[in-house]
Amino acid sequence: MKLPLSVLIAGGAIALIAVAWLAFAMLPPQAGDSSAQPGGVAGNIVLDSMDDLPDWLLVARQRDCRARGAADRQCLGEVHFNQRTITRNADGTADIWIQVRHGVRQSYATETATSETVIRFELERLRYRFNCTSGEFIVVERLILGPRETVVARDEPAPVYRAPARGSVTGIIQPIACRGD
Repeated sequence: MKLPLSVLIAGGAIALIAVAWLAFAMLPPQAGDSSAQPGGVAGNIVLDSMDDLPDWLLVARQRDCRARGAADRQCLGEVHFNQRTITRNADGTADIWIQVRHGVRQSYATETATSETVIRFELERLRYRFNCTSGEFIVVERLILGPRETVVARDEPAPVYRAPARGSVTGIIQPIACRGD
């Protein structure tokens, strides 16, 4: 079946307009055009939503073993935080969950009146509460995780506020929990 030349030309023009429109829509914003980004600040990247981010975001690496001669890669653990668990409270505190994947197995001892148990683990989660005014924190809850991230032990330490140790992960996550940066 042959189409008239006018139909072919009109169809080609429509396709050309559609391609040009798509190309224009995909252009990055021009330098100095601050209106192209939310917040109107040129040069900053602002996410409209955190929905597409993974639950656990890497915030730090830590060295888990102090054995002489141990290779760094054998000892490195990772610390993640979950941005969906951040709660900022009316009393000026903020809660955040972190997940620590240790580079080497850790021990967690529990005891009852009749027995003692030592659990070996590589993954734990901790819920911190920061006093955003003073910068101090407490550990609200600690979960020791086993295979398939099942909870094998749970601990609620005494709520004693203290300042983050220099260079510790608590000093890194406090601004994330309190201010979101």
